[in-house]
Amino acid sequence: MEMTGRDIWVYMEADGNGGILPVGLELLTPAQEMARATGGRVMAVTAGRDREQTAAACAEAFHHGAAGVYALTGEALEPYSAECFSDAMAALAQQSLLPAAILIGKTTDGMDLAPRLAARMRAGMAADCAGVRVQDGRFVFTRRSFSGTVSCDAVLAESGPQIATFPSGIFSRPMRIDTGKGIAHAEEIPYRPAVLPARPALMEVLRSAAGAGLDIESAEVIVAGGNGAGPEGFKLIRELAGLLHGAVGASRVAVDKGWAPHAALVGQSGKTVLPRLYINCGISGSVQHITGMRDAGCVVSINTDPKALIFNVSDYGIVGDLFKVLPVMISEIRRLRG
Repeated sequence: MEMTGRDIWVYMEADGNGGILPVGLELLTPAQEMARATGGRVMAVTAGRDREQTAAACAEAFHHGAAGVYALTGEALEPYSAECFSDAMAALAQQSLLPAAILIGKTTDGMDLAPRLAARMRAGMAADCAGVRVQDGRFVFTRRSFSGTVSCDAVLAESGPQIATFPSGIFSRPMRIDTGKGIAHAEEIPYRPAVLPARPALMEVLRSAAGAGLDIESAEVIVAGGNGAGPEGFKLIRELAGLLHGAVGASRVAVDKGWAPHAALVGQSGKTVLPRLYINCGISGSVQHITGMRDAGCVVSINTDPKALIFNVSDYGIVGDLFKVLPVMISEIRRLRG
């Protein structure tokens, strides 16, 4: 293997609608700190069928502080394939010095790609990280275990690049800046595998109409419901979320009962969120759910049980029936808005 360089790579995953997932932009924040420690650059990596498909990722990466973008293009990169993506990224790394680290979002595809890429590059990997710091010249990745109740540090072998996955909501994305035309440059790298690996063919992507609203990972306001809400309670929750220009979230029980789509699931088996305001209704506060929303800016909880665990992580608690509380909140918001 070639010597490890100083650059930090951040994988920008497409969202399937011409944009990129928020976690890619969020990971530019720790990447900048890591690059300052190594003396390298923050380089974004994106992949798609052609230049048009990777254009949005390139533009957003530049506007959020990336020094450059590697845009991998080729028909084999549409739709996503772990074999082709890991092969293309490993080949890219071999063209020059290997990066010091590669940061990947903890998404369905990211969790598939990261270990394959680590195996291809003979690299160390830390999965599901909650933070990273530089200590004595080395990267120390913080991981949460046992539903977030225990934290531990992971230090990877120094040989080869270090690969880590992070869920969305751990970091705030860098401030968006206007980059002048001609200053930033995306290097397009065609990818043509000698032999396409045998793999299942993706026939169709089904998207739930119920989950077509604002993505909870990028929402600044979330109104969430749990087992205490019921289907009628979710009607009020959706109304309040709409008034606040927010997204609808849900607990595991609410999703399992079909009151909200899986895309709305907040928690260990769902998404980690970082909104400025998190209003929850009828959620008892299991450790698994709290793991996904503990870092919200302001938490407002509504529950009939004064001993509900959710109140332990709340800034404001309302002991009451959501069917009485939410109509008052909705009415007052409408009044204030004239």
